[in-house]
Amino acid sequence: MPLINKPAVGPFTRTERIIITIPVLSASLLHAVNMTTAYVALPNIQGNLSATPSQVGWVITAFVVASAIGTIITGWLSNQFGRRRIFITSIIGFTLTALLCATATGLNELVVYRFLQGFVSAPLLPISQAIMLDTYPRERHGFAMSIWSMGMILGPVLGPTVGAALTEWYNWRYVFMINVPLGLIALAGIWAILPEAERQTKRLDWIGVLALTFSVCALQLMLDRGQSKDWFESTEIVLEAVIAAVAMYMFIAHCLTSRNPYVNLAIFRDRNFVVGLVLIFVFGICAFSTMLVLPLFLQTVQAYPVLTAGWVLSARGVGTMVAMLLGGVLADKLPVRYLILWGLMCLVISNGWMTTWNTEVGTLEVTWVTVLSGFGMGMMWVTLTTVTFSTLDQRYRIEGAALFALIRAIGASAGTSVVIAVLVHYSQVNYIELRENISHFNEVIRETAALSILSLDSISGLRTVYNMVVTEARMVGFLNVYVFLCLVALLTTPLVFLLRAPRPAQN
Repeated sequence: MPLINKPAVGPFTRTERIIITIPVLSASLLHAVNMTTAYVALPNIQGNLSATPSQVGWVITAFVVASAIGTIITGWLSNQFGRRRIFITSIIGFTLTALLCATATGLNELVVYRFLQGFVSAPLLPISQAIMLDTYPRERHGFAMSIWSMGMILGPVLGPTVGAALTEWYNWRYVFMINVPLGLIALAGIWAILPEAERQTKRLDWIGVLALTFSVCALQLMLDRGQSKDWFESTEIVLEAVIAAVAMYMFIAHCLTSRNPYVNLAIFRDRNFVVGLVLIFVFGICAFSTMLVLPLFLQTVQAYPVLTAGWVLSARGVGTMVAMLLGGVLADKLPVRYLILWGLMCLVISNGWMTTWNTEVGTLEVTWVTVLSGFGMGMMWVTLTTVTFSTLDQRYRIEGAALFALIRAIGASAGTSVVIAVLVHYSQVNYIELRENISHFNEVIRETAALSILSLDSISGLRTVYNMVVTEARMVGFLNVYVFLCLVALLTTPLVFLLRAPRPAQN
């Protein structure tokens, strides 16, 4: 019997809300930290388990694919067995699989354990979000989402730091081992406090689930392996694309014709929810793409040491945290659509400003633009998680949160893949074009050589020219990425005006 013996939707006192929030926040933080700590340990895992770079990448891919599958059935599991029971089971499963990952003796074994970990931990984020929305009254949802979001942002900030320290001081196994005590702490809190929600027993639409699962898995594999397989020049990528498209067609057709589809079509009658799904897809593209691009830019073009780049990038997290706290307060007082628009404009301005950069851009400029980008993401995230569910019927909350998390993950995968493709393509194209102009007949080269800065007749001169060409080619590639991200954010802004003010939901 939980300590707070009340219905999941309350009403709760201020003290009760705080008591419920702490363990729920710790559970979401646990998942977010785990998502990022594994990245920094991959080189050590590769060396220790004698794996190739493509093979060790499955440590991440397996977790992502399994999380997508688990997210798909989270709503049904919660309704069938109870939200509290599934949440507790998810934490237990996450803790046990973390222990298994830490003791893995081979790569195949580790990949299997990571797949299991991704699947069992999938309910943590959508259920924790639904709990926060149920715990706080409608007028405090903005504040609730800002608090819940702190776990989402602290994870990417703390994860790489903690993971790097554990890997450096001990070994990669402690990256997973650290989750065991953290999981036990979160489990104790949830077990003792969290009240149970009302069940809504219904049959699982296995046809819809399988169709959506095949579509998501095929899409994830296509996006993850596309760059290494030269995209649609590969039979594997073409096959995965066909499977994803056909399975999604079957899913949509089944939802339109079935009496009890996996996704209740009534959920898409809520305009705020539909617009919110589109916007969170765009958020996934912009947020996760910049997480990838900025470190690469700082280290490959600016030649920043790893630690220096980390300090510069920490400014992004500061901007995000400030925006989340501010957005949580303002979301309860101002029209949310304007706050989302504010966040999108910050992304447009920051990415637009990045298109003016060159190889000599200063650290101060990089820092304040990064802060602006982080501020836009934080403002957009808090307000978007608030308005998306502001008019949604309470009985669809778990299902809606699962779809919300799924669409965000797909946006992140799609955005990352497109950004990598754009970066590689334009870097290669511009390298070839620049290389063709390197000769003794080039006036600039002749003038530079005359000044004894470099010579094409010496190894050092050739090396200097090569490094210059590679750097400039990469710079053009990054500029095209920034143009892409700027356009994505700009073209999305009209959708904000489709959002409507919250109305009392049906309970």
